[in-house]
Amino acid sequence: MRDGTFGAAGSLRKILRGGAMASVVLTGACAGLSPPPQAAPEPGAVSALDRLSPNRCNGAVASSLAGVRIPVSDVRYLAYGLYRNIPGDIVGYDAWVGLNSQPGAVVVQLDEYCAPRQIYAREGARLPDAR
Repeated sequence: MRDGTFGAAGSLRKILRGGAMASVVLTGACAGLSPPPQAAPEPGAVSALDRLSPNRCNGAVASSLAGVRIPVSDVRYLAYGLYRNIPGDIVGYDAWVGLNSQPGAVVVQLDEYCAPRQIYAREGARLPDAR
């Protein structure tokens, strides 16, 4: 048709197919990840994180920090990034944790239910040895 209906529909199909492929690639890349070590957070850790950035995932972040032996007293800032799918549903979070003791940030990646996927350091930060 000349009005572009088929062209627009074809383009939309390509975009959706590309998004589905990206999801498959990302899921496949994450499939080999082992979750970060978890430990009981120190007393007051979740409330300290809540004061920095209220979020339902703060308990999981506190347990992940405890699992790699980062005390909550060393946390300078906490900021969350969201991952959304095409309809707009939240499909994951990145918790960026800045530390007083070093530059950069430690990132705790979580799924949409706040289950930790991985933990890693960025921008010059280093993770202590895991337990």
